[in-house]
Amino acid sequence: MYTGILLYPRFSEYELSVLLSILKQGRKPIVLIGLDKDAVKGEAGLACIPDVRVEEVDVEALDSIVLPGVDDFQHLDRHPSLISFLGKFRNKNVWIGAISSAPYFLAMSGLLDGKKYTTGLTSEQRSFLDTFNNATLIEAPVVVDGKLITARGSHFIEFAIKIGEALDLDFDRSRYKH
Repeated sequence: MYTGILLYPRFSEYELSVLLSILKQGRKPIVLIGLDKDAVKGEAGLACIPDVRVEEVDVEALDSIVLPGVDDFQHLDRHPSLISFLGKFRNKNVWIGAISSAPYFLAMSGLLDGKKYTTGLTSEQRSFLDTFNNATLIEAPVVVDGKLITARGSHFIEFAIKIGEALDLDFDRSRYKH
């Protein structure tokens, strides 16, 4: 089973840094998933090449999927391929991790429905986007609800550790103290 890492233009590289290290330590196979097969540049300019496009992903081979935040997601607002891909996880028994602004993608695809969550988006941003249920928002660094793990971007270390623990990976937590 794989962990899928979703990549889209302007994704936050640093939010994945510790998670990638933990996955590597735990010998967890990953697959980089893009909206297409072109190189994807993160917000700091790091170019990554997806292994597969969202349409090619074998969802049955994934036990987890991670969505990094993005510093400007206007180009992803109501993105049909992204919504369609995420919709495939509605009734799947997989871990879903979303950090910073990425819970927005879960909200727009219905994956946050009835779930407790946190996000790095402000109250004004959530109101403007009009997809969030504020009744289930928890003002905390990291929130776990069932198999959903959400976090604020500045808490990427705790987020990564929670995912590593959820996947029962063998990794050295002491490497990630701050």
